[in-house]
Amino acid sequence: MRLPSRSSVLATIRTGGPQWIVPTRVAIGVMLLAPVDGAFQDLLWFSHPGSPVVPDSAVAAGLALRAVEVLAGMSFVAGAGVRLAIYPAAAIFIVRALANLAGSFTWLRDAAHAVIVPHGDWGYGVLYVGVTLLLGDLLTTGSGRWSIDYWLCEKLRVADHAPSR
Repeated sequence: MRLPSRSSVLATIRTGGPQWIVPTRVAIGVMLLAPVDGAFQDLLWFSHPGSPVVPDSAVAAGLALRAVEVLAGMSFVAGAGVRLAIYPAAAIFIVRALANLAGSFTWLRDAAHAVIVPHGDWGYGVLYVGVTLLLGDLLTTGSGRWSIDYWLCEKLRVADHAPSR
């Protein structure tokens, strides 16, 4: 197993520190930790608690999905590894958008009925689409000035420029 080099770690966590990132990043983290319309796994048929017999594998998958959701939420709130947490967060928000939009549009409900439980309304669906698009901006800018990534980036940058003895 090869450990990542310092430059590859620095490229992953580098952030310019714009101030608008921090409240946006924290709000997205809170949306992952305490979702408005229920947890992510509740939107998928295979782990839906309302089905008559839920196999143990579906319960385990549901718990694993919730663990990913909580870890991504904590990552956004703390500003640690945001660029890596964006990928599962985008998948979570896309499923939430589809589930909410499917609750309002019959054609989408019919198309997604085998996988997604229709839930909520189109307003929340549009909200989740907007959040998913905002994640693309966070991918390019990083996690902002008040984050663990920024602190670690500054520490690694100082260590790179320190004279070796």
